Amino acid sequence: MKLIADSGSSKTDWRLLYEDNSIEQLKTRGINPYLISGKELLKCLKEDFDGIDFPTIKDIYFYGAGCGNAENKEKINSVFSDFFNCDSIYVEDDMLAAARASCGKDPGISCILGTGANACQFDGIDIQDRMVSFGYVLGDEGSGNYIGKTTLKAYLEDEMPHELAKKFKITYPDINLEFTLEQIYHKPYPNRFLAQFFQFALAHQRERFFFELISNAFQLFLEKSVLKFKNYEKLPIHFIGGVAFNANSIMRMVLSRNNLQAGNFMENPIAGLTLYHKNQH
Repeated sequence: MKLIADSGSSKTDWRLLYEDNSIEQLKTRGINPYLISGKELLKCLKEDFDGIDFPTIKDIYFYGAGCGNAENKEKINSVFSDFFNCDSIYVEDDMLAAARASCGKDPGISCILGTGANACQFDGIDIQDRMVSFGYVLGDEGSGNYIGKTTLKAYLEDEMPHELAKKFKITYPDINLEFTLEQIYHKPYPNRFLAQFFQFALAHQRERFFFELISNAFQLFLEKSVLKFKNYEKLPIHFIGGVAFNANSIMRMVLSRNNLQAGNFMENPIAGLTLYHKNQH
């Protein structure tokens, strides 16, 4: 049996892949090695899997945010070795998860467009190149953070059309300059605060103002990532994450405008990862 996991800071999706190709799924709290100690992680696993009797696991494939460096990989590996009865444990970052889920074993460019933004060029086996990712403060163009921030600024700077601004005020009655600055500079998780406003932009994406705002954000993302990769015009461009998935009609238009080939659009990678490992021999 194989155990496959895709994890962010808030939740982890698990798939149990049995020898007969049947699949069982589970969902637990998120595992980010930057945010949790080994002792705390072991405690979480015991609580989250309480009452579940796992059969012998041949391989565990864990993909997660924060798993790009050796120290964090070792933390996950060590705790999993103590908790699970398994033969082998593989810990990789969320960018490789996106690449394997969206590209399978074929060359392509895989993009993450959710709360944050990232992209890589994949040759079917390994990641060959990655975009420079600065996070929500300096980068994340095209992401939920970026579009949410741009939406919020347009409202506070009185640049949003009047009727849309009225709807925004009804949706977010507490939003004003003082409250916004408090949330961004003095409260935890300012990225989550900014990203929430993407939902307003998404709900009104057919309005010209937000259609242009989102398409401009997507164009900027492509310029910061895809258009810098070698031979990008010959490869399909795949997307994983709620932003690209839910605004895929706009993204497809932007890709077409840049003479780029649209690939797969997935809300999350777990189904694609399961298929990838199911076909792995």
